[in-house]
Amino acid sequence: MIGFRLLSARVRRLTLAAAICIVAVLAQSAVAGASTGRGDGFGDHGSARALYVSPSGIAGGADRSCASAGYSTIQAAVDAAPSGGTVIVCPGTYPENVTVSSPLTLVGRNATIEGTSTGNGSCGPLGPCLAGVTIRSSWVQIQGFTVTGAVGEGILAVTGLGSGSVSHVTITHNRVVGNDTGGIPPATGGGYVECEAQGGIPGDCGEGIHLIGVADSVVSRNYDSGNTGGVLLTDETGPTHGNLIENNVVTGNQYDCGITVPGHNPNALSPTGTTQPTVAGVFDNVIRNNVVTNNGLKGEGAGVLFADATAGTASYDNLVEHNYIAGNGLSGVTMHAHMIGPGQFEDLNGNDVVNNIIGRNNIDGDTLDGSQSDLQPTGVLVFSATVPVSVTIAHNVVFDNTYGIWEGVGGNVSATLAGNRFFGVGTPVFTQP
Repeated sequence: MIGFRLLSARVRRLTLAAAICIVAVLAQSAVAGASTGRGDGFGDHGSARALYVSPSGIAGGADRSCASAGYSTIQAAVDAAPSGGTVIVCPGTYPENVTVSSPLTLVGRNATIEGTSTGNGSCGPLGPCLAGVTIRSSWVQIQGFTVTGAVGEGILAVTGLGSGSVSHVTITHNRVVGNDTGGIPPATGGGYVECEAQGGIPGDCGEGIHLIGVADSVVSRNYDSGNTGGVLLTDETGPTHGNLIENNVVTGNQYDCGITVPGHNPNALSPTGTTQPTVAGVFDNVIRNNVVTNNGLKGEGAGVLFADATAGTASYDNLVEHNYIAGNGLSGVTMHAHMIGPGQFEDLNGNDVVNNIIGRNNIDGDTLDGSQSDLQPTGVLVFSATVPVSVTIAHNVVFDNTYGIWEGVGGNVSATLAGNRFFGVGTPVFTQP
């Protein structure tokens, strides 16, 4: 995606202005073919008996092409499609929230899904389904859409509580823009749990794209901008693992992180601190070849964030590689193990940050847990005040920051550092006493 081996003295001259140019080019690439169906592998869908949706669709129509579409709403076609079928959505704007509950391929051709304030079914602990598209099944592919205006997520994939993970979901070549409207101040949530404020932080509404209890799935080549946050992986209803977040442009999500990978479920660890990967946890996910810029500037948002919300939560053994990360409100890659009490456990271990280009970040400064703070531009930050955390940070290029790598406090962080290069960095590695 970016020539990661070109980095030498030329990196010194790379500025945020250049980064903006990179984002513009890659944004075009990320959604290339989305409006025409190029690259979707289906060709002429008529012979495959796909179902067609058009604003002018008529029930009982021949349904062999956009000109003879038999459906005027996406949900009607989704409900009528056989398991493993295909629904083609023709040019137009569709004011609806769509829920997919069985294996399906959903392809947009210059199609816009414009979310509404009316929920489409129940999303369990999240309340009504208020995402533009909610995926409740394995083996679902969605591609080629603009998704905008939803109260909650633009695209949400979620498993039911205690029902195992949804898997083999592919979300690709979409423009996910201007969603999370329930979480953007001064909105108050509109009844959607994720949208409610949490302390001093606005509710994130699940970001533009959200995976909850999702395994072995792909989020690829999407343009994700103008939402509360960009891409979110959590485990409220089950473990989220083995997912690939690749080749996306995640930029200008103003109130939260670009890509967020937090443990939310307090059952991810046993009472003795052992991981329970069949129950919960966010682990073994790969974040690769993304452009992550200018997120969290009006709230609190890192480029890529790993965090544990409370005792018993776990975000571990994830990989961040070959990304370009710059201009975000918190550090480019941020890891937060929040304070817990004696005899409690959380797991933020084994997260690897390798071969990334990380520019100036932590634009707003990070107050951490109040006991310490990092208010300077910082490339990578690892914070733990109470539990040991072991991570790897290697072979990255970090430039234009006061601190290259901030690790601490009190000796809680053990970081394997190798082959990192620093340009325009005041203190390459800083450990808070």
